[in-house]
Amino acid sequence: MTTGDESAKLAQLNEDYDELLAQMGDQIGPYPDAGIDGFLSHFIISLEILQGPAAGQSVMFTMPPAVQTVSRSAPFRYRSGGDHSVQIPLPASCTLPSTIRESDFINRPEGFFQEGRETVWMQILNLDARAEVDALGPVRIILGETLKREYPDVFQPSLGVAQSLGPRRGGFPAKLFFNPYALIETPAGAFRAIHGTLAYGRITSFPPIGTPVSICDCIPLESVEEVRRTGSLRSVDESIEPFARLVALSHPIDVAMQISGEEAFLHVERRIELAGSSPRQG
Repeated sequence: MTTGDESAKLAQLNEDYDELLAQMGDQIGPYPDAGIDGFLSHFIISLEILQGPAAGQSVMFTMPPAVQTVSRSAPFRYRSGGDHSVQIPLPASCTLPSTIRESDFINRPEGFFQEGRETVWMQILNLDARAEVDALGPVRIILGETLKREYPDVFQPSLGVAQSLGPRRGGFPAKLFFNPYALIETPAGAFRAIHGTLAYGRITSFPPIGTPVSICDCIPLESVEEVRRTGSLRSVDESIEPFARLVALSHPIDVAMQISGEEAFLHVERRIELAGSSPRQG
């Protein structure tokens, strides 16, 4: 039997719990099953040019809305040991790998891959992001399917992990990171940008609309030709003198597309086909 004091404490805990649910209940829930998300997003970028006549110049710009697709696995409880792998759904015309292995991740930020936490692994399928930038000219950012199609010899998948904040309950809220493996095309050349860790704040849905997101390190822009010469596909090569470096980059997700994942993937593909492969044609 409980005493009067214990009953009062229990009643207060119940009141606090009910108030928490009223305030944040819509942010607490299970992960959805495996699927493909399509959404609009935009890039906010600050870079410093390190070579050529414009060396030392800082360029800051916000790109117009981009459209992107991401595939995610079914949720699972992460267990360490071995080269764990999961399957992800792919559109019929997608040529990217449908299996994500733990060894595929280029970076493993601290606080992820925690034993027993409910987890979702993801792959960016494609992206259409282009802009006309003062001091640079036409700029295009590519990864995923487009990168594999146009630069197959330097392609690597762009992968991410969502992991529940709660060790027991699982699901949302969660934390999220991506290892984007991107190329930035400009009139001065094509440059690899391995973002390292693109870290999101606390997320409560897929896609994580409105969640703050930023790179965690300064990112060198390495010439694709130099990457080919050195063969350093999975890491930044210190022997390559970068053309520029990203000193700040944010890539917030703005709004979900209200169409199926298959339709969203084809929508991105059509946009890329119509715009052409050269940033000068964007």
